[in-house]
Amino acid sequence: MNVVKRNGTIEPFDLHKIAQAMQKSYKSVGLTFTDDECLKQAQEITKAYPKNEDVAIETIQDDVELYLMKKKYYEAARSYIKYREKQKTDRDNPWADNDERQDLILKKYLINGEDKKDFIKRIAFGKSSLEKIFRRKEAIFGGRNLYAIGRDGNITGSNCYVVQDPEDSLESIYKVDYQIARTYSYGGGQGMNLSKIRPKGAKVNNSSNTTPGVMVFAEKYSHTTLNTQQDNRRGALMLVLNIDHPDIIDFITTKLDLSKVNGANISIALTDAFMNAVENNDEWVMNFETPYELIEKKIKAQDLLKLVGYSAHTMGDPGVIFIDHMNDYHLMSEYDDVRFTATNPCGEQPLMPHGSCNLGSINLNAFVKNAFTDNATYDWERFDFVVSEMIVALDDLLTMLGDRHALPEQREHVKNYREVGLGVMGLADLALSMKLPYGSPEFLEFLDQLMRRMINTSMKASALQAKELGVFPRFDYDKVSSSQFYKTAIDQDTDELVKQYGLRNSRLVSIAPTGSISNILGVSGGVEPFFQINYTRRIVSMFDEEKTITIWEKTPLALAKAMGVKPEELPEWALITSQNIAFMDRANVQATIQKYVDTAISSTFNLHNSATVEDVITIYKTAWRKGFKGATVFRDRCAKIGILAGVNENTEDLNPATPPHVHLEEKWTDKRTGVIKEYVTHISVSSSGHTPEKIEKELCPLCGDVLVKKQGCIHCNNPECDYEKCAI
Repeated sequence: MNVVKRNGTIEPFDLHKIAQAMQKSYKSVGLTFTDDECLKQAQEITKAYPKNEDVAIETIQDDVELYLMKKKYYEAARSYIKYREKQKTDRDNPWADNDERQDLILKKYLINGEDKKDFIKRIAFGKSSLEKIFRRKEAIFGGRNLYAIGRDGNITGSNCYVVQDPEDSLESIYKVDYQIARTYSYGGGQGMNLSKIRPKGAKVNNSSNTTPGVMVFAEKYSHTTLNTQQDNRRGALMLVLNIDHPDIIDFITTKLDLSKVNGANISIALTDAFMNAVENNDEWVMNFETPYELIEKKIKAQDLLKLVGYSAHTMGDPGVIFIDHMNDYHLMSEYDDVRFTATNPCGEQPLMPHGSCNLGSINLNAFVKNAFTDNATYDWERFDFVVSEMIVALDDLLTMLGDRHALPEQREHVKNYREVGLGVMGLADLALSMKLPYGSPEFLEFLDQLMRRMINTSMKASALQAKELGVFPRFDYDKVSSSQFYKTAIDQDTDELVKQYGLRNSRLVSIAPTGSISNILGVSGGVEPFFQINYTRRIVSMFDEEKTITIWEKTPLALAKAMGVKPEELPEWALITSQNIAFMDRANVQATIQKYVDTAISSTFNLHNSATVEDVITIYKTAWRKGFKGATVFRDRCAKIGILAGVNENTEDLNPATPPHVHLEEKWTDKRTGVIKEYVTHISVSSSGHTPEKIEKELCPLCGDVLVKKQGCIHCNNPECDYEKCAI
C-alpha cells in the first residue's frame, strides 16, 4: 500500500506517521498515550484499507478526525483539525510572514511568473517531505541550487569550486584563466593557490629575462572574475598564497590599494611552523627554487604577522587559513593523495583540485519548542529527520545536476568524491529562543550536543544512502576511520553503520555564511551572533518629509513581546552582537563547532572600530591554538568602509593604526655560476600600500650584524650595538 500525497507524489504507507500525528494532538491538550497505544489506534483506523490499493493522504486524515470524535476526544480532535487547517494555509500561502526585504532577496531565485508556492514545489523536486521542510523554514538549499533546480541550460548547482593550482609556466597560468572563466559562465565561484608561480625578479627563459611575479597574475585572475558575467552578477574568487613564498609581502599589502585585485578575496596560508616561529620570536624564511636560482628572504615571523594584522585592521583583507589543521582534520586526512591548498571564495570548503561545494543549511531555530520560556526544549527527533532528509537531497542533487559542471574534470571529481556540505543558520536566534546567552557555558554545552548530533546524523544518512546506491568510489573504511576527525567526532553506533555500508559522500558538514538564504528565512546568518539587534532606516517621502524608524530583528522582537517589555528594555544577555560580544566567548563558540565540522566554517570576527592591530593578532593566535581552520576579521569603519560608503555617511576611521616599518634580508644564488647576491630590503607601509627599498647587504663594522635603515639613518640591527651612520 502507498500513500498519494497532495502534490501527486507517492510514498510508502507508514503506520508510525499516523501514530505520531495522533500523539502530538493528544499531548497538545494534556492527554497521555504511549507509543504502542497510538500505534494500535492507527491500526484500528486503517484496518479496512485494501492492502493492494493506494490511499489518499486526505482520506487518512479524515479518518483520524472521525476516530477522535467517535472516541469523544473532542479537544484532541479540535487540535488535529487546527493543525490540518494551518497546514493547508501554509501550503496555499507559504512564507506569508516574510517582509518586503525577504521577498526582494527571494526574487533573484524565482523563475518568471513563479510565486513562493511554485518556488518551493520546484526546489523540492517532487519530494513531499522536502516541500514540508521548506514550507516550515526548517532548512533550504544553497543559492546556486535554488537557482539551478528546474532551470534549463548550463547552470551549475554548486556554489563554488577550487581549480588546479597554476604551475610555474605560462601554459598552465593561462589554462587556469580559461578554466575559471568557464566555471564563472556556469554560475560557480573559484579558489586557487598561487604559490607555485615564481616570485618577482626571478629569471625566466624568454625575452622578459625576469618574471613580474605572483601579483601580476593575481590581477589577471581578478580581472577575469570581474569581467565574466553571471546573470546580473560577477563571479567570485579566492586567491591563496603560502606564508613562505617570497612575494608574500606584496600579497599581504595589495588590498591596501583598493584598485588592486578587487575581483578576489585573498587569504594567507599559515603553517604550524610559522605560528611556532611567531610564538618563539624566530626568523622566518621565504624561499623558492627555479631551474636557474635559489631565492631566500628572511624576516622576523612576528613582523610578518604584524603586516597581516595591519592590512586586515585597515582594509579587512587578507584572511588567514591554518593550512596544516585544514589538512589534518577531515575524513580523508589519511589519504596520501588528498591535500588542500585553497578554499572556495567564502572559506567554508577546503577542496581538492576541481572539487565543488554543493550546499544546504539547517535553520536551527526552527526546532525550538515553547520558545522564550523556561520550559523551552529542542525537538531532536524532527531535527534528526530534517538533517537526514537534507543529506539525502544534497546527494540526489549531485546526480540530478551532475552534467551541469563547466569542466570535465569537475564532473569526474563529483563522481569520485560526491562532496556535500550541510550547514546551519539561525544560531543567534536559537540562543534567544532557548534563553541561553550566546557564548555562555550553558550555551556551549548545548551547542556541543547539537553539533555532535548533526555530524553523526549526517553520517548515518550518508551510510544508509550508500546501502541503497553505493559508496563514493574512493571510500576506504580503514583510512576514513583512522582520521583524527572520525576518532574525535563519530559515535560507536554511527561507526557500526559506516563499517557495514560505507559512506555515500566524502564530505558532509560545512558552515557557509548563508547571507541570502538566512535573510529569506528571517534568521541570523551561519553561526554568527547578530550583527545588529536593530538598525535605523531613514525614509524620505514624496513631499521631502524625512523620518527615521528603528527596525528590529524578528527574534529579538518576538522575545521582547514574550517578556512583555519594549525591545530596548531587553536584558543585556539578549542584546549580544558581533560588536559587543567578548572575544573569547566568540572564539569558544567557533571552536566548539569546528570539532564536528569535517570541512570548515565561514565566519568573520566583526570588530569595533576601537580594536587594535594587536587585537587582530591575538585573534589569529587564539584561532590557531583553538584548532580553527581559518580566521577573518573586519573592523567597523575601517578604511575600506570609508572608501566604499556614500558621501552622506559618517564613516571616518577613528582608530587608524600606525603603519609598520620592517626589513628583510634577501639572498639570491645563481645555480649555474654559484654567485650569491645579498640585500637588505626596507619596507615602509602606508594605508594605501607599501614601498620597498632594496640595498646591498652591509654588515656592522663593530659587531658584524646586519645594518638596517631607520628614519634616514643606518643603524645596526643588534639592539646591544650603538653603531649609527647618518647623512649630513
